[in-house]
Amino acid sequence: MTPRPAQPQNSPEAGSTRTVDRAFDLLAAVTERAAGGGASLSELARATGLSPATASRLLGTLLRRGLVRRDEHGAYRPGLGLMQLASVVLRGEPLYELAGPVLVELAAATGETANLGVPVDHDRALYLRQVAGDQRVQTAVWTGRTIPRAGTAMGAALAGAVGDDGYASSRGSLEPDITSIAAPVRDHDGAIVAALTILAPSYRTSERDVERHGAQLVRHARELSLALGSP
Repeated sequence: MTPRPAQPQNSPEAGSTRTVDRAFDLLAAVTERAAGGGASLSELARATGLSPATASRLLGTLLRRGLVRRDEHGAYRPGLGLMQLASVVLRGEPLYELAGPVLVELAAATGETANLGVPVDHDRALYLRQVAGDQRVQTAVWTGRTIPRAGTAMGAALAGAVGDDGYASSRGSLEPDITSIAAPVRDHDGAIVAALTILAPSYRTSERDVERHGAQLVRHARELSLALGSP
């Protein structure tokens, strides 16, 4: 296929592309701040580098489409339309469905928050699904959040950079007081497609706990890999 010539910066098509880019930037900013109680117009404008007037106009379109909503405090949050799109996509992902029971078992076995993470690109990873353990103090909700792969346990697991025991661990790479442990999940070709992780407050996670949680992660990651057809 012959590539299309680049559009001049002042062409209608270039302007439409910029508008779409800005709308997606706003949508991403809204979803990233959902766990913190939503975000105000000024916060979203600062996060995306847009003027308040431009951000307000684009958010109005997203509101009408149901992709965002405003709560009783006026904060912008993900809308039902976005949730519907996400649910349709996730229902078609075997990894997401198969991981559910495995995460429940992992959280019950460790008492800590169990997560499924997937690669976004070479630099970032996404927390796709989460099940909380039975400890009174739990880590924050990470579902839908992206993190750097470099320097994190999940990133190491996704790269296959685990020790002889089959897991990677780090302290303080996500938040200063959080210990992360991760093990890779493989598909039918043996390729690493995801990672199971445990997130736990560091104050109650000794090195012995890391080893115990790591062993559980490896066992459950192997179970999920087999369900995906991994040899």
